[in-house]
Amino acid sequence: MSLPVLIGFAGVLVAAAATGVLAGRCVHQPRIYLILWTASTLGLAVALAAQSMGFASGFGLATFRAVQLPTQLFAPLWLAWGLVELVAGSEAARFGMRLVSSALTVVAAVILATDPLTASPSGKAWPSAGAHFQPISHYALDAVQVVAAVAVLASVALAVLRARAVRAGEDPLPRPELTGILPVGLAVFVAMGLRLSWPDRSVYPLLSLLAAALIWFGVSRIQRSPGEVAAADDVLAGPTYDQPGLVEPWAQAAGVPAPTPAAAPAQAAVPAPPAGVPAPAAAPAAAPGSPAKPYGRILIFTLIEDRAADFDRLAEQTAEQVRSGEPGTLVYVIHLVPNAPLQRIFYEIYRDPAAFESHESQPYMQRFVAERRSCVLATNVIELRLKYAKIAPLPNSQPAGPGLRPLPPSGTRPSPLPSPGRGFGGA
Repeated sequence: MSLPVLIGFAGVLVAAAATGVLAGRCVHQPRIYLILWTASTLGLAVALAAQSMGFASGFGLATFRAVQLPTQLFAPLWLAWGLVELVAGSEAARFGMRLVSSALTVVAAVILATDPLTASPSGKAWPSAGAHFQPISHYALDAVQVVAAVAVLASVALAVLRARAVRAGEDPLPRPELTGILPVGLAVFVAMGLRLSWPDRSVYPLLSLLAAALIWFGVSRIQRSPGEVAAADDVLAGPTYDQPGLVEPWAQAAGVPAPTPAAAPAQAAVPAPPAGVPAPAAAPAAAPGSPAKPYGRILIFTLIEDRAADFDRLAEQTAEQVRSGEPGTLVYVIHLVPNAPLQRIFYEIYRDPAAFESHESQPYMQRFVAERRSCVLATNVIELRLKYAKIAPLPNSQPAGPGLRPLPPSGTRPSPLPSPGRGFGGA
């Protein structure tokens, strides 16, 4: 058995495994970019199988098209499309990419599938696109790959700029990791490399295998999408007001005496989280000599489907302990999302950063962080700069601490709470 055949078989295994992993994530997180990338790895698996068959027994019309369409059309275009869906913060940009990519997919697929070819592929030599496709097919491939290359470069540049903005504190949205975006972008150019002429036949299946592996690795590094939290962040994040007088209305509205610098509790030492658990973000410290301002955050958990009930049980137990034992926690609310039954949103407001540190150091919080790991597929954290709030008791208000209502059983639609008036963040 020749080396190209062996590499092709190994590539089929890698691409099939990557397809299985991505398909599993699609089931739990049905995102457009995951669907597109799953289809791309499936196409690479088909192309690698066709390459192995061609190198073993000779190429024909069927194996030629099975190699060229997935590697030269579908994979580059759909991978780039997925990057735009993942990175672009503008709905107009995503819609434009959907429109262009859908049109190119349909038109180019029809052209390549019906091309009569200048010569029928035969033999075990690599059937290059340049030697067999008609000029109109080359124009279609040129258009597809130019759009894909521009989309990849723009997505990577945007991700780099936003990563810098996050580090500088200018952008509150969590961003997908560059270590995941860059491999997927590289996979686009690797797949395009199959259109070039290489001196050794083994390079072609090797490039296809590398593209599948890069997609697999990239998806394993991407944990969150900015589009999933953009709407919430737009409503809840606001400019920070530096007037000290804004602290007292917060405390009075929650029924908690306003802290003073002398009476503020000392920050408790937060023990190191268990291995594999990310450390919580540190709350911003107050400037020396000024009253501490409230601190808030939102946590968005995407749950594993068969562990949602376990997570809800842990969350309810922890929330009850927060309610009864943390006077510095002004708001601790757990939301269900009717249109996303596997998501839980925690909305938390603390009297000051010291109260947040005390909350994080509690044994039951450490236990909750450790035990929820087996239930959670992805976690998003949004830190809030509080602007204004009105706190009103729920209809079934409880005597002390923030009011809590138990979560309904998993899969049911929660009843809406009456609006108390103007909401958090000045919305």
